[in-house]
Amino acid sequence: MWKVHFNLVSSAPFSLKYDINGMTVELMGGTNRISVETIDAANQNAAFEKALDAATCCLNYICWKYTAPMTINNGKHSFEEVDSGGKTLGYTFVVTLNAKASIVVDGGYQNFGSIKGKKSDAASYFRKGCSSVDPFDQFRNFYSAIENISSKIYEKKSREPEKIEVERALAVIFGGNYQSLKELGLTVPIFNVKENTESEVVRILYNANRCELNHSKVYKDKKIPFNPQDEKEVLNSLPLAKFVANKFLEYEESSL
Repeated sequence: MWKVHFNLVSSAPFSLKYDINGMTVELMGGTNRISVETIDAANQNAAFEKALDAATCCLNYICWKYTAPMTINNGKHSFEEVDSGGKTLGYTFVVTLNAKASIVVDGGYQNFGSIKGKKSDAASYFRKGCSSVDPFDQFRNFYSAIENISSKIYEKKSREPEKIEVERALAVIFGGNYQSLKELGLTVPIFNVKENTESEVVRILYNANRCELNHSKVYKDKKIPFNPQDEKEVLNSLPLAKFVANKFLEYEESSL
């Protein structure tokens, strides 16, 4: 059995235990380390791969659930080999990885206890969106989180438009109660209050941003980097995209 410890650039904002695939990821408020324990692996390389995957899942979850984005960058990590009784058999320090905490919580450190986790590709996209400083990259990743979960809820037929997956997923997740969605939609200047809320949200997310950010054809509308108006339009849509992605992640956690 192994333990792998990743260093945090700054102190963790809260304490949490995250159980996934037989491993426990532990974050201790006030310390600069995230640890992965009970790793069943034949060697350090295998232990590292399992630990990195578990730590990534935990950091993804923390990002969308508790608004605490952290990233893993070049730095330090260490291995601890333990026997069945928990006794340390060996300790190895390696300079390769490091997790960077990007938020600070005022006051005392909260303890969220133990959480049963599961892997989420959508959560990876969401955390990537939160850690990016480029609005185009942020939107693409928030939309990728939405798209990933939408495709789990409804898979489009061959002749159906691609955006139908998001339309169907919105209907399932919001259950027809679009008040909170409409309130946020109204903050986007191109939102047409006279139209159906669901269709307007899909138009803004899919047609006006997702499509225009993912092609550069001269005969189609597109968003161009460093164009002030295009960048402003994407920035205006980011809160809506992030809100929808977060709601979809909540649904994935509880129902998928």
